[in-house]
Amino acid sequence: MARNHNSATAPITEKIIAVRDLWHTKRHPFFAAFADGKLPLRALGRYQALHYHFVSYALPSFGMFYARAYHLEDVRKMMAENLAEEEGLRAIPRPGHEPHDHNELMLRFCRAAGLSDDEVRNMKMPPAWWARSLYHYNAVVTEPIGVVLAMQTTQEGQMPGLISEVLLPAFEKHYGLKRSAPEIEFFTEHDAADVEHSSRQRDLCAKYIDTPELEARALTVAQQLCELRWASITDLYRSEVLGEKELLPPGVERAGAAASA
Repeated sequence: MARNHNSATAPITEKIIAVRDLWHTKRHPFFAAFADGKLPLRALGRYQALHYHFVSYALPSFGMFYARAYHLEDVRKMMAENLAEEEGLRAIPRPGHEPHDHNELMLRFCRAAGLSDDEVRNMKMPPAWWARSLYHYNAVVTEPIGVVLAMQTTQEGQMPGLISEVLLPAFEKHYGLKRSAPEIEFFTEHDAADVEHSSRQRDLCAKYIDTPELEARALTVAQQLCELRWASITDLYRSEVLGEKELLPPGVERAGAAASA
């Protein structure tokens, strides 16, 4: 994978942001097509259904990261608060927000996009989504604490820009869903929550990346996961925009075709 790191004299936080912005999926052609109203809402429903499966690996890894970082009070508390918000036990610390089970919010949007709960739960993950999910899980449970925090901020840090600049305007302009619509509450919730999450992760990674070796590793891992995130959206672009079909060996049928069509 290509490397695109900033000057060696820049702070690690600036280098991590540069990696995130270079691979920011808000500029991906899939989301550009959605922003122009050229895709059915179901296409974004499939994106959300695949994200539901990604989260099924991400959240357990967060729990393991909490255990790994237990001796670091600031990291431990940040992860506990993050998990509590995901499970609907705690609201994000902003006026007017209430606790929500984020899995329920994902399923709610998928229903609005025409996917049943069974379709979501049984949807087959394409290889790029598997790669992203498993890379993320493995990094969270094996990489140094500062490296994990750097990687995480490039992921949660993409959500506010994608949501506020691309998805929310498209929902209202092309799909008849205003910002207050309950069907898109997953997106409005993360538009605010992930600003908080990514900023705390970014500040903490600067604290726990204190050697040139850790900095180099953080930049490598962050970029690799950003590339995999981009690749997972490219998979959707090929199927939902270009209409490409999965290439399989002769005699093999597409598993879960009805669920992922």
